[in-house]
Amino acid sequence: MLNFTATQQFDYQWRPLSWARSNTMPPELLQWLAEPASITAKLEKLGNLSVHVLQDTWGQPTQRERKKLGLRPREATRVREVLLKLDNVAVIYARSIIPARALVGPWRRLPKLGNQPLGGYLFKHQDLHRSPIEITQLPPHLFKGIAQAVWARRSVFQQYGQGVLVNEAFLPAILHFTNRNQHTL
Repeated sequence: MLNFTATQQFDYQWRPLSWARSNTMPPELLQWLAEPASITAKLEKLGNLSVHVLQDTWGQPTQRERKKLGLRPREATRVREVLLKLDNVAVIYARSIIPARALVGPWRRLPKLGNQPLGGYLFKHQDLHRSPIEITQLPPHLFKGIAQAVWARRSVFQQYGQGVLVNEAFLPAILHFTNRNQHTL
């Protein structure tokens, strides 16, 4: 599904969400990029949501991910990569960077999520703070079988000090579900 060399980089030029309004993109996609609430909850309204874990282990963030989180060199982090699927069709690729020092309080359970969505877990907690959403357009062929560019967003979630960076790439199939279920969004 993925070009792992390219996805590991996830090192593209990120811009403020307001930049999207000056670009051409389907309005249905903009509503996903701009969604302030849980994407998980929104997806669950559209079909049978499942999480396919590609990786959830101690790993290395990219230089830009490290900078975004203010991490020290070689600071321990978990890297979680998943595909969110609706009715067994991949609609979102998500890559999350979870610093070891963020694993406090209820967030100690993050490494044990398995096939539960991270967003669904994060949004259950009060006093959750989210950084402004940033977006980028990822190059064609980043994802196997997808010859077009893909839009992505990222933001940092904070509750117990150190934040968790969540990158989400919206695969073209999401528009099929959005258009099919427009009345439920």
